[in-house]
Amino acid sequence: MNTKTFELEFITPCFCAGADQAKAELRAPSIRGQLRWWFRVLGGNATDERALFGGVHGEATRSSVRVRIISPPTGGESGWSSQALTMGHGGYLWYFIKAGSPTRWQRNGAIAPGSKCSIEVACLRPLNATLQEQWAATLEAFLRFGGVGYRLTRCAGAIRCVSFAGNLENYQQAATHLLQPHGFAFQFLNDTYKTWREMIEGAELILKNQLRRTHKAASGPSPLGLDKPRQTSALYLRPLKLDGNQYRLMAFEAPHDRVLAGPSRFQTPVLKATTLSLAAARAAAPVSRRRR
Repeated sequence: MNTKTFELEFITPCFCAGADQAKAELRAPSIRGQLRWWFRVLGGNATDERALFGGVHGEATRSSVRVRIISPPTGGESGWSSQALTMGHGGYLWYFIKAGSPTRWQRNGAIAPGSKCSIEVACLRPLNATLQEQWAATLEAFLRFGGVGYRLTRCAGAIRCVSFAGNLENYQQAATHLLQPHGFAFQFLNDTYKTWREMIEGAELILKNQLRRTHKAASGPSPLGLDKPRQTSALYLRPLKLDGNQYRLMAFEAPHDRVLAGPSRFQTPVLKATTLSLAAARAAAPVSRRRR
């Protein structure tokens, strides 16, 4: 059995819960679900997914992966409250959290940014060489670029793993090695931020004034997701906390054929056709709303 422990820090608020939606809780099944998602988008097939994560259809198969929460998230930013996340300050990015379940929008409904925890991930049985390589890539991709909870596609629930922390070059190399060979498009934005709040305000401007101006939610199927019928987004706005407590934004776009229904798949990824930047987002804003 191969067991590893990882120390995690939540970069942004994490809206996740168990039976009580008003009380945030980091749960092992949520992490397992994200590991499974990364396995699929990195090219894993159904047979290998069943061998790794188990299944109940047909002949039941036990999972080879075990996840445990060793210590729950503690020590986050004191005085943090979702009530401060108004429009222009995170409210646009995370509107569907508040609209979908107001109980999650309470003080205890999210894990506070800066909270730290430790998790244990174990592979219970030996894997063949190919599957072992896929599993290693899956775990690293989750710990570098993943997160937990609602609105992962829009900056919420982003994590920083101590084992994989580093500078911008480290993350760029990891994206080139892990994501690019599997059909991901990605950009590392040039803008730097001093706090997570400034970062999500920048992300909100980029989503609203660059991405949504081109791909409006009401205009039909889109890689940016839909409200009705509900469909996730292939494009993720991903916060990074680099060495030296520098905050940056990364955007990555998963392969459309692995996450989107047919009508939402574009031949050219959004990130191949659009260069994201805070300056461009501000320039595209209505004159009355531009920040000076």
